[in-house]
Amino acid sequence: MSDGSLPAASPAAPSAPPPASVPRLPVAEGHRLPNRRILLLLLGLALATRLVWVLWIHPPWDYLFSDMARYIARARELAEHGMVPGRRPLAWQAWGTHTLYALPLRIFGPRNLASVAVLNALLGAAAVPLTYLLACRLTRRGPLPEVVGVVALLWHPHLSQAGYFLSEIPFLTTQLAATLLLVRLAQEGRGALACALACSAAFAIRPQAAIFFVLALVTWALARRELPKVRARHILVIAGALIATLSFSLWRFHHYTGRWDGVAENANMNLTAGRCHNIVTQAFPDAAALARSDARGSTRDGRRVSLPGFRALARLFPPEHPLALRPALGEESVKFVGYIGDPEIHREIRERCYRATGPGEQLRYSLTNVALLWFVSTQWPEVERGARRFYPPIEFYRRLVQIFVWLPSLWGMAVALARLRRDPLRALVAWQLVTSILTAAVFFGTIRLRTPYDPYALLLAAWTYATWAARLRPRLAAWRGRAGGGGTPASTLP
Repeated sequence: MSDGSLPAASPAAPSAPPPASVPRLPVAEGHRLPNRRILLLLLGLALATRLVWVLWIHPPWDYLFSDMARYIARARELAEHGMVPGRRPLAWQAWGTHTLYALPLRIFGPRNLASVAVLNALLGAAAVPLTYLLACRLTRRGPLPEVVGVVALLWHPHLSQAGYFLSEIPFLTTQLAATLLLVRLAQEGRGALACALACSAAFAIRPQAAIFFVLALVTWALARRELPKVRARHILVIAGALIATLSFSLWRFHHYTGRWDGVAENANMNLTAGRCHNIVTQAFPDAAALARSDARGSTRDGRRVSLPGFRALARLFPPEHPLALRPALGEESVKFVGYIGDPEIHREIRERCYRATGPGEQLRYSLTNVALLWFVSTQWPEVERGARRFYPPIEFYRRLVQIFVWLPSLWGMAVALARLRRDPLRALVAWQLVTSILTAAVFFGTIRLRTPYDPYALLLAAWTYATWAARLRPRLAAWRGRAGGGGTPASTLP
């Protein structure tokens, strides 16, 4: 039976295939074809598990608090009233997620949250076959795509996030689609328009995706000889779609705020938290309200946003620890009078933090922020409600990542980037992890924000394990031969 590999680029003069145990993919040598039965099985099981999860086990309408409640509030307002000028709360976050959620609410009614839950389940289910197809595109032979596909199906953090109205699941799926279509474009020279639409959707949901798209462009510039099917017109189509999405995002921001200096106002608060390491940000309508809060010593009033990861740092580490939380301004809360996303206020606060810390402490802040992607921070929102039932499995997977995925994925990322010119498509997967790390370093990291990037970490870790195993097998065979007093030399083994 065929392993599904494509033939070599030149049948008349075939090159020697790489060892079967080393899953390296030169672009010119093709890729594995997906097994249709396995693809359909993964899709069917993913649909079944996600629908059961959101409709019976963990209905997301039972968890409408904090970020989830605000996403739905914005989606309902958009579905009922459209884009009303001056509605500043609609500019708080990027527009992709609540616009996506507004579509079923517009069709089935603003109170029909089951329709949004089904949409979340469908998006979450689609991520499983997309992961499998991406692995097939980047593997010439062997069972690695099936292994990664099954792991993606069983990856509980993605199943859990389907039960919350958050941006994680929409971003997971659109970014996977964008990555898969970029790889297909590189291999076949077709699908630029579909790729452009997927890239635009990912950017609309989380603008941090722009980092990856810039790095993908750099990859094309550095490895053009390995990517002969990518034409300038393909780049222009994708770049044009992304520029149009950015332009609309800027116009939308101006439509709601009267300013042209951003796409989402929560970026101001997030950047302040990342550079000041305050656990809580509190905004008050007037000085009297702020004074009352100070008199009570409260960090739970006003318009309030808190970061559980920073709270965990304060709870777990003494001040002298390298990962300790040392707020630049000395207090766990930053309080001010004004709108919570006001850029001028946050700019002034950050300037105070920079003066109080200096470059060395700011670098330590960034390293601490990155560490929160894998360590210390607890999984939110599972820890908030229903923790007795839903927190143990998510904690098990956190440990699983720390022990089996974290280091091999970073190793695979480094190797892929070192071989960028020879294997640019694998470098695209590595750039996804780089995007996650850079975003965390500048702002802050949490497990929840990291999980949309888990498929790329799983792929990189699987490649690393396969490479380590390929290098270890001849040594084990030689050792067994010596232990048995002879046998077949290792060099002649298949």
